[in-house]
Amino acid sequence: MRACIRIISKITDVTGLVLMWFPWILTVIIVWEVVMRNFLNRPTIWAHEISVMVFAVLTITSGAYALKEKAHVNMDLFYTRLSDRGKAIMNIITFPAIFFFAGVLLWLGWDFAARSYMLQERSISTWHPLVWPVKLAIPFGAALLLLQGIALFLADILTLIDGERKGE
Repeated sequence: MRACIRIISKITDVTGLVLMWFPWILTVIIVWEVVMRNFLNRPTIWAHEISVMVFAVLTITSGAYALKEKAHVNMDLFYTRLSDRGKAIMNIITFPAIFFFAGVLLWLGWDFAARSYMLQERSISTWHPLVWPVKLAIPFGAALLLLQGIALFLADILTLIDGERKGE
């Protein structure tokens, strides 16, 4: 179980390292558009749309890293007072919610992306890019979230067995 947790955590960490560059990419695109539009009077037809696409991929695929780093909103009123074992029990009880959410997102997101790919769906803008690569981020992000949820579930089981939380 520990090896599985380490592998999933490594996948999540690598994904987080890649995604940390997306805000910088967004900044460059937006600054480029501002300079082109306001200072050179030569607006682009692609900058707004690609910035939306980059932001969408960032948002959709960063859930697993946020889950690993405990960055999601949490109701800590009682949870923080629990022992490590109590927290593990609470996490195990709530795991089906993550499993269900990520599973449905993976299943429906895959259908959504596959249909878009089969139709070679394009944006309706003047630039007219393919949109299926962005839609493919939905099942990819859901799979990452599901994997990270499983890693945390396994860590909670180990906490129940060992009695204390070890680093995930």
